[in-house]
Amino acid sequence: MGTIIQRYEDFDVEVANKTIGEHFEGEITNVKITGLGEGVGLMSSIARGHLTLSTGEERTVVVKCTARTENSELSKGLNFYKNEVNFYLHLAKDCPIEVPKCLYASVDPITQDFLLVLDDLGNETAGDQLVGISEGHLRAAFMRAGQLHGLYWGRTSEFDWLNYQLDMRTTLFRRDNIFRPGIEPTLKNFGQHFTGNREEVVRKIGDQYSDLFLQSMSGEQTIIHGDYRVDNSFLVEREGSPDIISVDWQNTTGGNGTHDIAYFSAQSCNAEIRGDTELNCLRQYYETLIDMGVKNYSFDHCLEHYRYNLLILMITPIAICGTLDQGNERGAQVGATGLQRTFEAIESLDCAQLLK
Repeated sequence: MGTIIQRYEDFDVEVANKTIGEHFEGEITNVKITGLGEGVGLMSSIARGHLTLSTGEERTVVVKCTARTENSELSKGLNFYKNEVNFYLHLAKDCPIEVPKCLYASVDPITQDFLLVLDDLGNETAGDQLVGISEGHLRAAFMRAGQLHGLYWGRTSEFDWLNYQLDMRTTLFRRDNIFRPGIEPTLKNFGQHFTGNREEVVRKIGDQYSDLFLQSMSGEQTIIHGDYRVDNSFLVEREGSPDIISVDWQNTTGGNGTHDIAYFSAQSCNAEIRGDTELNCLRQYYETLIDMGVKNYSFDHCLEHYRYNLLILMITPIAICGTLDQGNERGAQVGATGLQRTFEAIESLDCAQLLK
């Protein structure tokens, strides 16, 4: 096991030189730490490290370690910290989705406390969950996801550290510790979003969560991001076209690929991108899979997986609105926005028809 710190303030000159000094010419002589993130963070503590080198050069890095809130126990229960460290150690170099360069990654296998140091992307345009995403960047996100899923389609057994979405213990943990306890607080505090039959839909999802999850994750397994949304993206241009850089790989697991794109759509898309635009992006995702060599998988099957995943992904706004520490006002706004968008996504494709 390598170097681990409990708080990002502990990332001092000694720790910096020990962990990332080899990446720079000259010794690191000063470190100034500034906390990052607001609202739902959340699941980790995140800071920017301002480095001064003996050469006079100034550099910045991003430092991630264990969350200071009650969210840390949830993160450990879902293996988030192990997952992200393993992603950067084993998968990042071949990932078709652009990711920040990893300078250091280590996790304690027992306590799951971790330290991750990444290149700072502060000069790039960060996505904003509250703003949403353009059609061009949505297409890019779906296309890049297709490349990732196509690359690892049927290959998850090659990675013995990989956890799977199709794990009944974790599924029941999600249902019993996140979804169901979050329903009543969400109804109480965000009741204005529960128009029509929406309360009934949410309660049915909670009742049928395990079966719905099995349906959503059925079929060939691939490697998925697991928290694929605009807040975890930097929106860039590459060769004159919209593209993304993806961060926060804490939920990297084996699963059904449509989970990623359903999550991105449900959390990041405003109402005007529903309908034909969303379906065209899904068609492009499917065609990317086929171009990557995926066989014996029809578009109708892909669409069915996508609809099931939209249902189970109601867990995210329910968790933010009713289960997790929201952090601050922006956290509440992210939860409310995600709740409304997830309802719109479910209704756009008549996903409630899949409920019993």
